[in-house]
Amino acid sequence: MAHGERIGFEEVEPLDSCVVGSVAVTRSGGRTDKGAGFADLETGIFRELGKIGPKTPMATTIHSRQLVTEPRVIMQAHDSPLDYIATEAELIVTRNCDPRPQGVDWDAVQPDQFASIPFLAELRKRMMRR
Repeated sequence: MAHGERIGFEEVEPLDSCVVGSVAVTRSGGRTDKGAGFADLETGIFRELGKIGPKTPMATTIHSRQLVTEPRVIMQAHDSPLDYIATEAELIVTRNCDPRPQGVDWDAVQPDQFASIPFLAELRKRMMRR
């Protein structure tokens, strides 16, 4: 915190685009991460708060060796498909039209995530009151 200021999720301005980390991706925009679900959780939070909309472009950067065939990446309902994939060799425009998640997949949130992200429990309470 020597060079920055902590801000809350709600203080973030709406995002014009979103770059997420990926372990492997497909040319059609499928992506997988390390499996902890934090990238999907963060994008879900931003969707719940209206910071990421249905048309917000999703992008990632990878090495071309991380580009895999379709059957190797299984997209789930809480996964955000990619619109752009940048490698050292090319920029892939996926033209993906799959539906985007609406927000946080509360059933997929683990107890340790609620413990390590105190804001999450409060957000869930607010969203359930709607």
